[in-house]
Amino acid sequence: MTVAEQSRQVIERLIPQLEADGYTIYLEPSRQLLPPFMQGYIPDAIALGPKKNLAIEVIVEGPSDKRSSASTQKLSQLKRRFSEVEDWELRVFFVRPFQAQDAILPISKAAIETSLASVKKLVLDGQQAPALLIAWATLEALARSLMPETFARAQSPRRLVEVLAADGHVTPTEADLLRRLADRRNQIAHGSLELGADDVELAGFIDVLKVLLQAVDQDHAPSTEGMRL
Repeated sequence: MTVAEQSRQVIERLIPQLEADGYTIYLEPSRQLLPPFMQGYIPDAIALGPKKNLAIEVIVEGPSDKRSSASTQKLSQLKRRFSEVEDWELRVFFVRPFQAQDAILPISKAAIETSLASVKKLVLDGQQAPALLIAWATLEALARSLMPETFARAQSPRRLVEVLAADGHVTPTEADLLRRLADRRNQIAHGSLELGADDVELAGFIDVLKVLLQAVDQDHAPSTEGMRL
């Protein structure tokens, strides 16, 4: 995973809360969106808010516990740049580089099928909120089975949907459904326990999971090309 991909994942995890706080987020913003004092500097993302704007910078550090001199120098320069600006705030996030041993491995098809069965039972029992959370975990497990390198780390709901859609694993209509359910999933996961999804939406979600499960079967099926019959 590249540094740019790591930075983007960090920011994508911040987006739901920032949007809930009234911010509009721009990843890799164009120069036209930046104020004059940022001349010569482009943050990883900006969040434009009703009272204050945010510049978001992700610094990927080395594998050691000590912060590199380059990172420290960059942080000092950024702090000076923002020190006299009242309507902008700098937010810096330090992350460690991704290591192969940190990867989340795909799980077995049997485990995914068991999870999908749990989703169906929860829906039948009228437990829509738990059903949505387990369905989302099942979606990520299926995505990891289909694209293990792309989804080697825990995924934000937004990135999960966008990558699956871009790769053609879900249709535009299915992606729209998943985006709506992703917002609901985030609200439930952060304490809005009274929310859920209606049965029609959950039925559509289950249909998406079934299609992806079939895709996993096809992806893992042995090829007959070149075989002697």
